[in-house]
Amino acid sequence: MTKPAIRTATISTATTIDPATIKTATINTATSLNAGSERLDLVPMSLELMEALLRGDLQTAQQMVGYRLPADWPQVMELVLRFRIPLAREHPEATPLLLLAMVLRTDPEIVVGRLGFHGPVDEAGMLEIGYEVSPAHRRQGYAREAVVAMFRWAQRDPAVLRFRASVSPGNVPSRNLVTGLGFVEVGSQWDDEDGEETLFELPVGQISWSISPLG
Repeated sequence: MTKPAIRTATISTATTIDPATIKTATINTATSLNAGSERLDLVPMSLELMEALLRGDLQTAQQMVGYRLPADWPQVMELVLRFRIPLAREHPEATPLLLLAMVLRTDPEIVVGRLGFHGPVDEAGMLEIGYEVSPAHRRQGYAREAVVAMFRWAQRDPAVLRFRASVSPGNVPSRNLVTGLGFVEVGSQWDDEDGEETLFELPVGQISWSISPLG
């Protein structure tokens, strides 16, 4: 599955990230990503928000955001937070890319899921995506919509050359999502938390943006 979740910056105000200036945007502290998604605002989580969620301080965390914290946070994302927080501390400029809430535009209090890259672009030009849609909101196309928005935004950075997704063999919806975008299976790996994962990759510029089955 996408690591560390399958369908997987003090924020006091929300401004819009310009997709044409990803390197500049990743340095800003309070940002809201809008890269062409029709139904979703992708709102970055700050390091302070992630830390508050991990320690279970939901009152403080709620005061940092304009959406309603899902009832299953932070329980369902503890592993995600433990992975992302050290990265945010080490690479503060990349924090807006690490973990974002998928917020409905028609009802800005509702979060349908989360997504983010596993870290800043590496020396080989690789970015790996992780995403999760909550069970009540699956099969409505939100995962694909959010992933496409992130890829469209990130590929404006000339340092980004390839995208990767790791998917559990039995996760058919996630597999269909990435293959529908044109990703090709390149191998497998064993993850200590998630077990066996199939690796999919695709060079920047070769993604199929056409409509595919809902994910």
